[in-house]
Amino acid sequence: MKPAALFALLVLAIGMAHAAPIYRCGPDGKTYSQLPCDGGSVVEATDPRSAAQRAEAKRIAAAERKAAAEQEHERKAQEKAAAKSTALPGNLSVPAAASAPAPSASAARSKKGAKAKPAGERDFIATVPRDKAAGK
Repeated sequence: MKPAALFALLVLAIGMAHAAPIYRCGPDGKTYSQLPCDGGSVVEATDPRSAAQRAEAKRIAAAERKAAAEQEHERKAQEKAAAKSTALPGNLSVPAAASAPAPSASAARSKKGAKAKPAGERDFIATVPRDKAAGK
């Protein structure tokens, strides 16, 4: 370890061991300060856990980080495999969910020989329903 890094770590450890007290101030108790204040109370800011409890928490956090990294690697591999399976010529890819649905039988029928468009490409046309009494 470099001497400068070791010195910085040592200074940080000493500073944490002799941390200044923290005071809760203000009428609502939502203000904190390192300086004493009128009507303020000292807040216990030390870690009440034992060294064994802190070591166990670090071990669990490291195991969770490792598991998360493995899951991310698996997810990326699955996404890459899915992208290859839906790839189109010319390096274009379309996700399976984004592909257009197959046209229904009524949509496939065309009027006056015009080529029918898939449902996603047709224009919306609003119509007024006919009154049954007036339509007879």
